[in-house]
Amino acid sequence: MSMFYAGRHRAPSTKTPHRAGASMVAVAAVSLGTAAATAPGASAAPSAVSAPAAASVSSATSATTFSGLVKRGHRGSLVKQVQRKVGVSADGIFGPMTQSAVKRYQKRNGLVADGIVGPRTGTKMGLRSTSTVSSRTTTRSSVSTSSVLSTAASLVGTPYVYGGTSRSGWDCSGFTQYVFARHGKSLPRTAEQQRRATTRVYSPQPGDLVFFGAPAWHMGIYAGNGMMYDAGNPRVDTTKRKIWTSNVTYGRVR
Repeated sequence: MSMFYAGRHRAPSTKTPHRAGASMVAVAAVSLGTAAATAPGASAAPSAVSAPAAASVSSATSATTFSGLVKRGHRGSLVKQVQRKVGVSADGIFGPMTQSAVKRYQKRNGLVADGIVGPRTGTKMGLRSTSTVSSRTTTRSSVSTSSVLSTAASLVGTPYVYGGTSRSGWDCSGFTQYVFARHGKSLPRTAEQQRRATTRVYSPQPGDLVFFGAPAWHMGIYAGNGMMYDAGNPRVDTTKRKIWTSNVTYGRVR
């Protein structure tokens, strides 16, 4: 009986060192793996879980990245997206009010406050595409440049008459109104009204309108090379002459 109990007592003891040895090997393996992962210059193998997660983050980032350019003078649904983001009326025309609002948005978000929606600003806003910017921002209006200038040239010599709007005599805005009416474009009566009715451009083309002052007190039709057609004053009838100052703005008839 004593041998039997001794046998039962010894049986567990022969298994215990085996389990302890396995545990020690496992602990050593874990410790070795941890040391290898944290050793200088060592890189841990990516886990099966982290790789898809990283891919999802990358896809989400690339999906919202904006690579276009929206600025003053542009039109379209993308401009409306910008206007909604900066809190102005979404009329789809990137004018001075939108530009000022964009600058305020850029300042609040630590961006360069230049009033231009480029890649960084557009990405911050979460803009979706660049395909909806109107091509009219980069092309001439439907009014033929050559025909407008031809009409203006044919009217040189018409007398200046303050308040006039006909071939018998006109003032500066009466002249431009008459010329564009000949080509199916209706313009308001005064120089300032016409300035507000056109789209401001910074790289004028022949056939654009040139405005002096804001509010505009004089205007003409840009002829290119620093020249314009205009009805000057009682001493200067309708003529083609040099633009005498750089303090002008330009507007395009749409």
